[in-house]
Amino acid sequence: MNKLRLISALLFLFSSNSFAQWSEAPSDEIVIRGGWLFDGISNNRRQNKGIVIRDGKIVEIDKNLQGILLSSANVIDLTDAETILPGMIDLHAHYNFDLIDEGRVEEVVNNGIIFLANGVTSTWSAGEYYSERVLRQRDLIDNSKAIGPRLFSSGPYFGGFRCEYSVKTAEDDCSAWPNDITEEEIRAEVDKWAERGIVSIKIKQATPSETKIIIEQAHKHGMTTTGHLANYEWQYDVHPRDAIMMGLDRLEHQITLGSGGAESADMEEVIDLILQHQVYYGANLQMYGGVNLREELGADMVWTNEAKYFTPYAQKLLEQRGDPLPESDVVEYAQRVLELNRLYQSGGENLLIVGTDEPVYTTLLPGFAFHRELLALVHAGIPIVTVLKAATINGANALGVADKLGSIESGKLADLFVIKGNPFEDIKVTRNIKLVIKGGVVYKPEILFKSAEGLIGPQGSDDHDDWRLHIEPLRPVN
Repeated sequence: MNKLRLISALLFLFSSNSFAQWSEAPSDEIVIRGGWLFDGISNNRRQNKGIVIRDGKIVEIDKNLQGILLSSANVIDLTDAETILPGMIDLHAHYNFDLIDEGRVEEVVNNGIIFLANGVTSTWSAGEYYSERVLRQRDLIDNSKAIGPRLFSSGPYFGGFRCEYSVKTAEDDCSAWPNDITEEEIRAEVDKWAERGIVSIKIKQATPSETKIIIEQAHKHGMTTTGHLANYEWQYDVHPRDAIMMGLDRLEHQITLGSGGAESADMEEVIDLILQHQVYYGANLQMYGGVNLREELGADMVWTNEAKYFTPYAQKLLEQRGDPLPESDVVEYAQRVLELNRLYQSGGENLLIVGTDEPVYTTLLPGFAFHRELLALVHAGIPIVTVLKAATINGANALGVADKLGSIESGKLADLFVIKGNPFEDIKVTRNIKLVIKGGVVYKPEILFKSAEGLIGPQGSDDHDDWRLHIEPLRPVN
């Protein structure tokens, strides 16, 4: 609580209330004048005549404010070198860290602050191990007792990956998702997490029959689903063709398992199905090409010291671990880029979404990885305007919240951020953030960043308990 009071006192806020998803909004009026506006809907930016925010919502766009008395409003004047963008949405925002080589666990507090400081105002967590930590932080933010992005929780993985890497395929047994799990147990699990306010489910290492039940039950609750369909034997647990026909809403990582040749022969078929069924696609290029991209692009990919957000003890652990191997070799990554471009060129522009997929094994953090992903997508040949829409309105559509988020339009929640520069000339300027607004609350990113320094990870060897994965069995142990 002392830390929260300190942050609240330091933050440059035009309103005193903060809220996460749909809670009560601040009552102050904010007016933003000048600069340029990309609204998330248009194909370019335009001069900003005026944006009026009231009760946490955008109430007017392109308002001519000349000669109007604004003494009762908090006025933000921008220069001609600044651009307003919708708050960005990470559709694969892992909050879990493996810092002591004992599995992945969630750290939501400081990780969330770093997301928000980077202009990412909404995240979907893409599979959790300690879901209660995520839900607790979601509720604290929602009740103005903590600071962070809108936390759309996924709940736990649905499938064998609840046991993390001890399970390689859907056929392997997992106490948290046993091989003989029944249809009734699967449906009860979906119901349980729907009641906790989960909006979308992550399927990973489930069998075809399990996947069909999960999707069907999720849709009964109005929830969407996404799938990591390949396993760690480099085969499909469920083929994308079959998952799409079952009703899968989003597809992750790759469209085929190949690096060209026979294993990629079904690319056109799967792309046709994606387009026919309007399935959203997140390529996660910065993860799967990350090591090689960082070597190729250098400081354009890693431009700040992300290690300083870890405790000194955690920094030493990560340094001892050393650099990771590439997730994909050059040929395989080239196939991913080919598939992404083929989907775009075939008319899938509105189906591309942005997700970081950055479970933390190094000193690189997912809040910064979002900007790495934007650059990776542009570097792969996707037009900047398409990338910006993938990061905003497409993400809102994919999550089923586009009536509230994803664009700067009258009636939507006031989630936006201001950058210095023109992103249509250089996507990297989205990192030059002047301020972030979430639900009518204004934050200065440099103060958010400062508040999270040195806090992620254990303090020492006697502080490992919260950083150790413990897997809860699905069924009670006698």
